[in-house]
Amino acid sequence: VQHVHEDDSLSRPGSSTLTMFKAVLVALALVGASAYTPSFGRTAVRMSADSSRREFAGKLAAGAAAMGAASAPAQASYGEGTKFSIFGLLGNGDSYSENAAYGSDQSQAVYSAYSPFSPVSESSLSPAKKAEYLKFQQGILAESEKRLKSAVIPKAISRKAWSEVTTELSRQLYSMRKAMNSVGGDPALAKTFYQDIEALNLACLRKKQEVAQAAYEKSVADFDKFKASL
Repeated sequence: VQHVHEDDSLSRPGSSTLTMFKAVLVALALVGASAYTPSFGRTAVRMSADSSRREFAGKLAAGAAAMGAASAPAQASYGEGTKFSIFGLLGNGDSYSENAAYGSDQSQAVYSAYSPFSPVSESSLSPAKKAEYLKFQQGILAESEKRLKSAVIPKAISRKAWSEVTTELSRQLYSMRKAMNSVGGDPALAKTFYQDIEALNLACLRKKQEVAQAAYEKSVADFDKFKASL
């Protein structure tokens, strides 16, 4: 009876599955162990490839160093340390730098201590370029005047479409100030016009229709005064 009971336990469902699972685990363990087994052939090939790569990298670095030495600026010397400047007072204040060494290595005065450029003057542009630049700015001013006096802004104010007004002020009219400063005219009248535009923009942001309309009408009148001063 005992013998029959043992045979029944071996024939229960799942016993063969458990046996197969154990066999799979053993096979995987053997495969993993073989993967870590050293292979002298593969090691030799890998060492040879690494050696070739190191040799190529060494030659490439040597070539780059030679090219760098050939194209180095005249101020740099072999073996010197890094040059630096602290506000032009400490370190190498006379060395060339991205920001002109705070003006210490420029032949003319710079616009600021952090700029390599000189202030704008009569000699900034050649006569030919100056005439061309003036013509370009006059074109911008003419186009800006056309848009300022068009029906876009008044209609937008009447409909309380505030974003349309502010958008128009930041498009072509955004370049109007620079154009007015470039073509000449009375600076005081130009400043008054700028203040009118700022008041118009602020009124639109605050959604005050009457204030916006008054600021717009004043800006048109003040621009005509500026234009008469040209």
